[in-house]
Amino acid sequence: MSEQEAAAQAPETAVEKIDVIINRRSGTVLHLGEDKVREGLEKSLGARLNSINFIEGKDIVSTVRQWTVDNKVDEDSKDGVKKEKRGLILGGGDGSVLAAAGEFLGRDDITLGVLPLGTHNLFARQLGFSADFTEAAKQYANVKPDKVDVGNVNGKNFLVGIMLDQNTVDFYAARELHRDKTFMSMVKAAGKFLSMAFGMVAGRRVKLDVSGQEHRGRIFIVSNNQFQPKSNDGEILLPTAKRLKPIIEKMLARNDSDGLLGFYSFKGGVRWATILPKLWDGSWTTAKGVKVQAAPELVIQPKSKRAPKEFDIILDGEVTKASYPLNVKMLAKSLKVYRPV
Repeated sequence: MSEQEAAAQAPETAVEKIDVIINRRSGTVLHLGEDKVREGLEKSLGARLNSINFIEGKDIVSTVRQWTVDNKVDEDSKDGVKKEKRGLILGGGDGSVLAAAGEFLGRDDITLGVLPLGTHNLFARQLGFSADFTEAAKQYANVKPDKVDVGNVNGKNFLVGIMLDQNTVDFYAARELHRDKTFMSMVKAAGKFLSMAFGMVAGRRVKLDVSGQEHRGRIFIVSNNQFQPKSNDGEILLPTAKRLKPIIEKMLARNDSDGLLGFYSFKGGVRWATILPKLWDGSWTTAKGVKVQAAPELVIQPKSKRAPKEFDIILDGEVTKASYPLNVKMLAKSLKVYRPV
């Protein structure tokens, strides 16, 4: 093979050495254990692997910040010799990736890599990485940098979306309690799950004003870029994580560069009978029980004067505090990430 042919077949971005930072509380790590995850990454990344560091979720920001200081891609050293091209991969779910993304936002000199190790890995999957973390790691042999949109609500960033209703908050609270695997945590998780199920079907509908339009429902979602759901026709629905994850990914597939926020309100109740079939065939955004609004900026306020000043929302899979009004905007092409070629 000639040098020209070899160059043509070379990856667009060849990361010579990769540092991997992993949230040790991410779903896959808790399920397989740190040793198994390390072993899988060592095999998949091979000689490109420089280091693997398992850390607590609370330490992601400080650890990533230090890495960005020490490893600026393509920066020349003081003696004029170009640094070895280094890459950072953050292993975890959407919330873990979001924590790291803040240190890369608006920068062109460094690029963020992601590895699907969480309960939900919507951002990694949207970029085109395999759901299997070992296969996703192999994809780093041929990646390219790309810039994606980031959402922002009252100064807090999000990569996938935010959920504003108590029913969804109860679901994510149940998920966290379930991870602890103690008897009391499982009992509390069951209670939260039942509360969510009741609220979705028979709970009180909330009214919101979204940039002048009224939305009434039991579930509210704001997405970073609009949803473009795909059909699950041909899939077999089984209550296992392995089977459910790809189905959910298709239901929540997004256009990751249209520059528009999507606001979705679900009326719930008996309307679920019309929404659920459309969730399956990829047309749920057209269901009668769903109202859709899209814009680069949204201002969200409650219609009721009795609404709490501070409340919980779900931001990329993590519970966080918020207060009205919610000023949501799009930070277009503000995050540089690796995407498989």
